[in-house]
Amino acid sequence: MLLHRFRPPIAPHHQMVLREVPLLAGLSNHELDTLNNVLHQRSYVQDEIIYDPQEEGQAIYFILAGKVRVTLDGQILGTLEAGQFFGERALLENMRRHTQVRAIENCVLAVLFRDDFLHLLHTHPQIADTISQHCSLRRSQFPELEQNTIQQPPVLSENHGPGPVAWAGIITTTCLLLLIFKKILWLVVPFLLALILYYLLAPLEKKMVAAGTGRGIAAVALSGAFLMVTVIGLLLVYPLVVASAASWQAGIAHYSAGGAVLAEQLVEGIQEKFSFLQTSHFGDNISQQITDVSEHFSDKYLGKILSGLATWLPSLLLTPIITFFMLKDGANFRKMLGAAVPNAFFEKTLYLIHAVDQTARLYFVGLMKMTVIDTILTTLGLWALGISSPLMLGLTVAILCWIPYLGPLLGFAIVALVASTDMPGNISVIYSLAGLFILIRMLDDFFFLPAIVGRSLRIHPLLTIMMFLVGEAIAGVAGLMLVIPILGVVRILGETLEIILKDTRLQARHRYSEKLRWRAATRDMDR
Repeated sequence: MLLHRFRPPIAPHHQMVLREVPLLAGLSNHELDTLNNVLHQRSYVQDEIIYDPQEEGQAIYFILAGKVRVTLDGQILGTLEAGQFFGERALLENMRRHTQVRAIENCVLAVLFRDDFLHLLHTHPQIADTISQHCSLRRSQFPELEQNTIQQPPVLSENHGPGPVAWAGIITTTCLLLLIFKKILWLVVPFLLALILYYLLAPLEKKMVAAGTGRGIAAVALSGAFLMVTVIGLLLVYPLVVASAASWQAGIAHYSAGGAVLAEQLVEGIQEKFSFLQTSHFGDNISQQITDVSEHFSDKYLGKILSGLATWLPSLLLTPIITFFMLKDGANFRKMLGAAVPNAFFEKTLYLIHAVDQTARLYFVGLMKMTVIDTILTTLGLWALGISSPLMLGLTVAILCWIPYLGPLLGFAIVALVASTDMPGNISVIYSLAGLFILIRMLDDFFFLPAIVGRSLRIHPLLTIMMFLVGEAIAGVAGLMLVIPILGVVRILGETLEIILKDTRLQARHRYSEKLRWRAATRDMDR
């Protein structure tokens, strides 16, 4: 035991393997651990094709064991062996593959996705210099590669979106998922909150890992800090809520009375302009109904609201736990998905995982940014109009806007109640509020949403409206909030699956690979 303490520590196996690659030999142990989290290990049998010409390159390959042959139009350009790499030019120059690479013996390759590779070059200039020298050397050795590259146009997106059959499957799958999510909403809501929190904390985790902190420690620190802040916030807010319960009840009654007066004024104004509404008893007892709701709010509704919150509280406490495992094991989950896919479809799968992750990131992070922008704009507008508590009302309206269509209307109704009570009889301020809300919605729809979220979902506005109606019919308010992100993710899955099913070359390569593996597995059985 005493001698064991003085023995030098044995490096993990993955570190020893990666150090055999000269390009990565200068990285520290921590950097190798970080890189290993995003590397995918693939095994290829003898004569298996790794990639073909004209494919869109999505990854760079490092040879850990075995040899591969590089050919161009049937001409052998060279043989690469353990410690070397290939596939970098398509990523650096945004060009399609222009050679074919085939295993000439059983190989083990480490595969790094495009974005992870470009990030590695950005953070490690010495690796970028080495690859640049390597590319220059290959150009001088094989001038025919340069000629072939000049003839190729840059990679352009030739896909015009899913076809009619694929769209039918995408819409059907979205509806089925909404039905399922409606049944397990208690789990879906904390998962979505954890996903939003993960996307907000992931940049901090990446910085902590780059500074030398372990991924597990960073995940514990960030998710633990969020949980601590949440618990402290609840402990501080709960006494205030209990102490202010009576004043809130009085406030609700006060503002409801102002809303009842506003409703009467609006109904009278409409009846004066449209005389036929007077005989149809339009708007009868509106003020009385509003007054009844406010007077009996605590008896009829407050108990239900509190019991609903108590029911959801255990489920919401899952949010930091789910976030922790996303931060800690997100890379391992992506590697597990990649490992389940045959070699022929592997690069497509890497792109699919990245596209789904990027779409969800843009949507949910964009939603948070839109909430901040809407809060600022609404607060400034309400302050300019002289409405009381503009910040609280602005934040409330911004959060309600998460619910498409219905949320802004509900937010406007709440602000109108406050305005009508603070400024009784001033109908012009209600018209000003309507103009403010319309202006903010136009800025959101035509400027902020395209600029922040972009067109990553690529869903036609008509289909968006139709799916909002379908989502509301299937799952109510939850369906309104979930239908668009679900449709966006399912669209990417359906689009990629359609590309794979239509690519006969990929299908042929997969079948050929299966034959090679079967032949290798049964080689000695006839003896």
